[in-house]
Amino acid sequence: MRRADLAGLGSVAVLWLLALASLLGLWGERIAEPGGIGPGFPQEQSGSRLGSLREEAEAPAASSRRLALSNQAAQKTFRALLTLPGQPREPQDGPSESGQEPPPSVLRQREIGNLEPLPASPVRGGIFWSRALEAQVPPGFSAEETASWLQAAREARVVSLERGGCGRSSNRLARLSDGSRACVRYGINPEQIQGEALSYHLAELLGIQGRLPPLALSRVEARGGQWAQVREELRGSHWAEGAVVSLAQWVDNLTDVVAPAPWRAEAGRRLQPLAAGELRGLAPAQLVELVQWSDLILFDYLTANFDRLVSNLFSLQWDPRVMQRATSNLHRAPNGGLVFLDNEAGLVHGYRLLAMWDKYNEPLLRSLCLFREATAQRVRELHRLRNAAAELRRLYRTREPLAEALGFLSDQQAQLLQDRVDLVHKHILHCKARAAGSL
Repeated sequence: MRRADLAGLGSVAVLWLLALASLLGLWGERIAEPGGIGPGFPQEQSGSRLGSLREEAEAPAASSRRLALSNQAAQKTFRALLTLPGQPREPQDGPSESGQEPPPSVLRQREIGNLEPLPASPVRGGIFWSRALEAQVPPGFSAEETASWLQAAREARVVSLERGGCGRSSNRLARLSDGSRACVRYGINPEQIQGEALSYHLAELLGIQGRLPPLALSRVEARGGQWAQVREELRGSHWAEGAVVSLAQWVDNLTDVVAPAPWRAEAGRRLQPLAAGELRGLAPAQLVELVQWSDLILFDYLTANFDRLVSNLFSLQWDPRVMQRATSNLHRAPNGGLVFLDNEAGLVHGYRLLAMWDKYNEPLLRSLCLFREATAQRVRELHRLRNAAAELRRLYRTREPLAEALGFLSDQQAQLLQDRVDLVHKHILHCKARAAGSL
């Protein structure tokens, strides 16, 4: 009897050992699964950047799937560093600044379907986009539309202020008495509003103001005609009486924009200049977008704006896939045109922080060797006459009634603007010489 009992116990022990071995085998397989231990740096892929560009038509859907996971994993980002201690998190219950958006894949198909076939080469003279390609770039805000909106915004009364939809928690979405809406930005520092206004008028000087929503300044006075109807909302906003704020036209149905492949950098990889030879085989919609990106990169370098693509590049040190997700303060209109939003980090604020951010802005400029000829001509004239700051001041004071309230660039900042114009002009000449040498 005792021997039978011992045999029974031995069988049970053997069964337990077999079960434990099975569990260890399953656990070992889980550990060996790729990506089973959190996110890693993306591997450098073989092939040319042209192949990456060609794959871009399929990128939006894949990117949107990655977005949900990456947003949870990458909390230590550029915007987290800018959050002031003790400040409440920005409300997320209101409408987004980009409004309601159709699916990116549907939008991209719509863009491609509306574009005409292009000539064999989208580039002429080695460094300039062809006129046929530029003709297909969707129009931005026209001069007539801008003038009409600015006049209405300055004359209309603010009838309501809503939280959410316009960035920081201190900003508001305003409804005006003429039925239109505007994003009202209240700067934590007055230089942010000054930088946004000056950046807007520098865009006009460069001939690219149509890519920015119309913007006007307004002085907040609870007893004044424009703000009298929202006196109670102003008390809850904690805005200072008499502060100057910016009103930017609200634009519906904007969608997010992921950086094109040439600027979709990965950790440990350097950006390389985009050359004309790498454009063959691209869809018309991709080429049209690259035209607009070339203006954006020049504009952000001149203004030293660190709160757009540069902020994504900065965040690569924590989030190696950040470049595969939406670019800060950049959206696409329903017609496919890019909209450069929220430029308050430009010029004044950006120039003060050059030592920190130019190590990201300069590689972006060097990565660009294709330009709109009209933009390059504006840069050449500002370089030749050496009057970038003087022309900006003239335009700013002519166009904006409240220009004197915020002041202008200091002498040092004015010189920085001219220096950057000169450097951009020198870079364009370098690209031209390089293109001529490759013929």
